[in-house]
Amino acid sequence: MSKITTIGNVIIAIAADKNDDLGKVLRQLPSIQKELLKREIITLEDLTNEQIEVLMEEVYQEEFAGKEPESIQNFSKDANLEDWIDGQEVMIKLRISPRTLQTLRSNGTIPFTRIGHKLYYLKQDIERILRNNYVMFNIRKRYGEDY
Repeated sequence: MSKITTIGNVIIAIAADKNDDLGKVLRQLPSIQKELLKREIITLEDLTNEQIEVLMEEVYQEEFAGKEPESIQNFSKDANLEDWIDGQEVMIKLRISPRTLQTLRSNGTIPFTRIGHKLYYLKQDIERILRNNYVMFNIRKRYGEDY
């Protein structure tokens, strides 16, 4: 007796085959990319920045359709234009590459807002991330009690 397979599994199997012409076309669809990522058939490194941004938008729409995310509910109503910085400034301040910044956005480490094709970040969010990831070495053990 043969195993029953859903059409979705067949489509994913075709998309997973890198040599199949139809698979190449299917891998361009965000919903297929999302499933391939979920099944660990592809990684984020296999996708372009534009494809990742489309996926993030699709996931955001699914996750928060009809409701405000907690981060927006807790969003500071007092934020001024001076509190926002663009990606270039974030990369300079953190000394990171564009790809690292993309990864931080993709894995949800760094919140952002998009206006057109330009991304902006709140300075407070960058500072909070740095504070939350701060690791204090045990200076006294390493250098003595004077420190």
